[in-house]
Amino acid sequence: MSSRSEIQKQKQLEEKRKRKEEFRRKRTERTYERKLAKQGKTSKSRQEEMEKYRRVEKQLTLAIVIVVLLLVIVLATVFFI
Repeated sequence: MSSRSEIQKQKQLEEKRKRKEEFRRKRTERTYERKLAKQGKTSKSRQEEMEKYRRVEKQLTLAIVIVVLLLVIVLATVFFI
């Protein structure tokens, strides 16, 4: 049976290993992204993200236009009727 200190040491070693693994993974992803950027390409996930932003921007622009039109109609009826 393991003591609490041994279990704690194992957890610390596991966390340290996970951090190192995460750091290595991020570093390789970063180098891959830089390589794609130099070639003038972007990764697929970035393209999907940009498409999502464009869709949201279109929806917000449409909503703003509709609100402005409704506001103009209301103000016109208030002042001219």
